Amino acid sequence: MSKIAFDIGSTVTRVSVGDKIIFQQPTCLAIDRSSGETVAIGTQAYSLLGKTAKQLEIQFPVTEGIVADTQSLTTYLTGVLQACRAEVSSTLKARLLGHQAAVAYHACSTTAQQVRLQRVFQQIGLRARFVLCPEAISAHLIKKRPAQSLCMIDIGGTTTVCSVVTNGSHLQSYKIPWGGIRLTEGIQRWLAKEEQFAVGWHEAERLKQALAAVFTEKTLAKYRTHKAVVRGQDLSTHVGKSLVVSREQLSFVVQTQAEEFVLGVTQFLTQLPREMVSALLADGVTFVGGGSLLPGLAEFLQEKLACEVSCAPNPDLTCIRGLA
Repeated sequence: MSKIAFDIGSTVTRVSVGDKIIFQQPTCLAIDRSSGETVAIGTQAYSLLGKTAKQLEIQFPVTEGIVADTQSLTTYLTGVLQACRAEVSSTLKARLLGHQAAVAYHACSTTAQQVRLQRVFQQIGLRARFVLCPEAISAHLIKKRPAQSLCMIDIGGTTTVCSVVTNGSHLQSYKIPWGGIRLTEGIQRWLAKEEQFAVGWHEAERLKQALAAVFTEKTLAKYRTHKAVVRGQDLSTHVGKSLVVSREQLSFVVQTQAEEFVLGVTQFLTQLPREMVSALLADGVTFVGGGSLLPGLAEFLQEKLACEVSCAPNPDLTCIRGLA
């Protein structure tokens, strides 16, 4: 029987049955404050962010890869299972409550945090087998490139986790407070400070996807002339307007955060034995996670570490593929 797998991130939750991704939507839900009822989950709830009436609350049950609210996550996953019902085969559907799901959990989570995640799956009626994210990722990467040791950098929405897996077993991980959401927030703050211009979350996210890129000496000329229009509010006049922003302007935010990212990776490497660092750098570093799609980031780290840095194919799917 096909396995059902869950990769529950701070920004996106992915569910698969066998090799098929049956759910891939934001990890959030919209709740009616007065009745406590769930109005929407996933993409529909995320689209309401910053646009909701006062009676609606947008909740994010997972923060930095860790369960922030057990009840909210239980409600969210219940909705996810309902949304997936049509995608699940009749055989699996009939046996679902007795099925042992594979669930990825954060490498830096504590025992208490792991217990909270276990309770959530007990409440939704699934027996779960919990697998460390780095071990799930390495299980997928090794299929593509056999290796005894892997150095992986998993870039998520709010955190980045650097990990070493040797012969399929997790050796060590280090968490860096950096990710795609923090970059979006940085863009919002920069526009407010430097341009006296306020933008909503969705506009800042759209601008990031259109223009955000990390420069190296070789790529500066390639990226600097790109521009995009962002819509928001002039903070001095409180009038709505549009603003043209160039990729070079945005680099003030992106480059600063990229330097913080490199510093975090360097700190991780200093915690490892010197012989291991030499071996890992000789084999190269692999980027995974949705945040690794930021243009120029791999090249920037490669320039700083003087070693090969590659991005896994479909990096946002490596964990869920490793669970399947």
